[in-house]
Amino acid sequence: MEPQTERMFCRVLETLKPPPNLTLSQWADQYRKLSPEAAAAPGQWNTDNAPYQREVMDAISDPHIRKVVVMSCAQIGKTDGFVLNPIAYYSKYRPAPMMVIQPTVNLGEAFSKDRLTPMFRDTPALHGIINTKSRTSGNTIMKKNFPGGQLTIVGANAPTDLRGRPIKILLADEVDAYPPSAGKEGDPLKLAEKRQTTFWDYKTVLTSTPTNKETSRIKDEF
Repeated sequence: MEPQTERMFCRVLETLKPPPNLTLSQWADQYRKLSPEAAAAPGQWNTDNAPYQREVMDAISDPHIRKVVVMSCAQIGKTDGFVLNPIAYYSKYRPAPMMVIQPTVNLGEAFSKDRLTPMFRDTPALHGIINTKSRTSGNTIMKKNFPGGQLTIVGANAPTDLRGRPIKILLADEVDAYPPSAGKEGDPLKLAEKRQTTFWDYKTVLTSTPTNKETSRIKDEF
């Protein structure tokens, strides 16, 4: 076989090789970059800096676990570790339709602009996944399309956005701040969870700092 032909086959086989079997924490340690807008120490993500996050992140990427509930104090890295890292992991490594719920539409827009966009900008492994330049790409502040799936960001106070589309990965942030009902539609979490019924391997992640003991949504889920 000619040397150039052998090199060509090597390149083809390298391209066809399946990705390594990485957990969420392993993927983040290898690829995730923290943005200067959202981190006191920007640069490479290192789970060892907050080792309590490792088991939770790996539960999120475990295909045998359907729901992960995180009840914790404030400022422990919930959004970065348990919302943004899963978005990066599932958009690049295991593409799937995803939904992120924030307490309000305004908070959803702020999350997209201040946290999500910088992560895709500063993490080289995510470059080129989302087409932000073409007017026909269908991408907006609250919706991002990528090969194999899409990410929809909604507010818990917007009932129309919580229904009408199938989702496999549901990431619900600060659920204790959600209203009891999304307009007249009912519980916003239950509305979103109904969108997962077509996926046998769906994943639901709920995070929040607990508030009122009698009405705490995260306490009941935990």
